[in-house]
Amino acid sequence: MLMISNLGMIRYDFENSMGFVVNMTAKAFQKSFDIELRKNAGVSLSQWRVVGALVIQPGLTQKEIADKVGIEGATLVPIIDKMEKEGLLKRKPDSSDRRVNRIYLTQKADSLWESMVECALKIRKSSTKNISENDIQTTLETLRKISQNLTSFSEIDKAIVSVKKINRMA
Repeated sequence: MLMISNLGMIRYDFENSMGFVVNMTAKAFQKSFDIELRKNAGVSLSQWRVVGALVIQPGLTQKEIADKVGIEGATLVPIIDKMEKEGLLKRKPDSSDRRVNRIYLTQKADSLWESMVECALKIRKSSTKNISENDIQTTLETLRKISQNLTSFSEIDKAIVSVKKINRMA
């Protein structure tokens, strides 16, 4: 898919753009994994993310979960409400601050964890079919480096914006 801009005929080859390919791949992973989770574990991808965060660190607050899974708090609330209604998690008031709820998985969610992991492994196996383990490891290393580069780039960009703001104030 070659895009041509009307603003000076600049050509951009989306199909060979790293960001475009990574984004399309991520969307394909998410869609496939969501279908597999719904079919075999009875949970959505969003619910999987919440469960995953709580498996790693039980007793998180809604804000902490939202930060870990990368969604807005307001988007998370209906997911948490539904999961609580389905008996997958429970809210407990924080012992030091009654205004804050800590969230914990229930036995029902614990019993689903194995089938959720099996879904993840099935998607990984399907996605890496006909790809050598060496190529998979190289891809993972490359993607991690790209992520680090972009994180460094955005941190530099944030620092430049901060310096510009300080200079305007002076």
